[in-house]
Amino acid sequence: MSSFEGTPYCEEIAMQKKDKNELFSGINTAATIGFYMVSSVAAGVLLGKLVDKYLDSSPWATIVGIILGMIAGMWSMYKRLVGGK
Repeated sequence: MSSFEGTPYCEEIAMQKKDKNELFSGINTAATIGFYMVSSVAAGVLLGKLVDKYLDSSPWATIVGIILGMIAGMWSMYKRLVGGK
């Protein structure tokens, strides 16, 4: 048993650890949301380019892919923020 246990000093250290954990949790959430958005749009662009090349329909499939990627990224962000997952 520590001689500081139950003292204001010990409580202050516990609060600093809690604040640090909340900060890292916020940074993790922001980074994850950014990754979802960028990866969804990148996947849409890639698939759109492939479809454009296959169907010779440039640039329409790429535009549709970008729009669908943005919608998928926003949906993932919504689920992350509202669902807490």
